[in-house]
Amino acid sequence: MKGKNKQTKFPVARIKKIMQKDDEVGKVAQATPIVISKALELFLGLIVEEAHKVTAARGSKKVEAYHLKHAVETTEMLDFLKEIVEAVPDPSAGGTIDLEAEAAEKKRRGKARRERKEATAADGDAPPKRRRTTKKNLKSEEEVKSEVEEEMDQDQGTPAPTSAHQQQDDDYDESS
Repeated sequence: MKGKNKQTKFPVARIKKIMQKDDEVGKVAQATPIVISKALELFLGLIVEEAHKVTAARGSKKVEAYHLKHAVETTEMLDFLKEIVEAVPDPSAGGTIDLEAEAAEKKRRGKARRERKEATAADGDAPPKRRRTTKKNLKSEEEVKSEVEEEMDQDQGTPAPTSAHQQQDDDYDESS
């Protein structure tokens, strides 16, 4: 593996931790979690591709759980997952999905959000939006002090100097 690009789509450290939780696993070679990560990537790619085929065949725009179930049932390589997907209801196989319950759940979630927005708008004391602190909008203490001093000077009607050099020049002009 020397000289190869070891960039993976899954966290190698986490894979290694999971592997080491098993008492039977001793030391783990450095390349092992990388290989496992790549295998996981390929495995998930296969499942997603098969589910996409089912979704497209059914003319749906969204991959649903029963599309995954159908993909697992029709792909021989994924037979070991059949027990896991048994409980997923499939409308095409006579199973039912309670669409009314799903719609009610979505409506309930949306209603709670609207109620929170209305409550904060009615109070008039809407909390200010939080800004992420980044290096761009961090200011040094000196910058903050100079801004405060400028504001104080402006409040008193005295124009604030634009720089320290200009302040020195102004002091020199006053003394002569």
